[in-house]
Amino acid sequence: MENIKIKKMNSEPHPKDKQIMVEGMLSYHASKGHPRKTEIYSILLRDKENSVKGTVIVSFLWNGMHIDSLWIDESLRNQGWGSKLMKLVEDEAVKRGCAIVYTDTFTWQAPKFYEKLGYEIYGKLEDFPEENTLYYFVKKLKK
Repeated sequence: MENIKIKKMNSEPHPKDKQIMVEGMLSYHASKGHPRKTEIYSILLRDKENSVKGTVIVSFLWNGMHIDSLWIDESLRNQGWGSKLMKLVEDEAVKRGCAIVYTDTFTWQAPKFYEKLGYEIYGKLEDFPEENTLYYFVKKLKK
């Protein structure tokens, strides 16, 4: 252990150093029978002027889809656009053989929206940030 040094940084490691870590993690996953290959998929809403008015970005990994981001412009909220985007990505998940969809959202974001779509809370981090909660949601998909 005397040949090992600890180096602290207020940033990410150098790209070369980070790549060593990533390759090590991927190798470990593969050695346990779970090679890791993530695919990103997104859908945009655009208006007549071609401005983005909403988007959903998801990641596919193994038999699951993670909702990375869902955003609808204030001018289009409560008109069903979020539900339409979710239906489209859930349909894509089924096509790709996914069994689950999962995400997280804060108190002030969209917990009621996900519950309305059939998502269930499987965990929560209370008082993060203070006086709020970070909720973890999952939904089992029908094949």
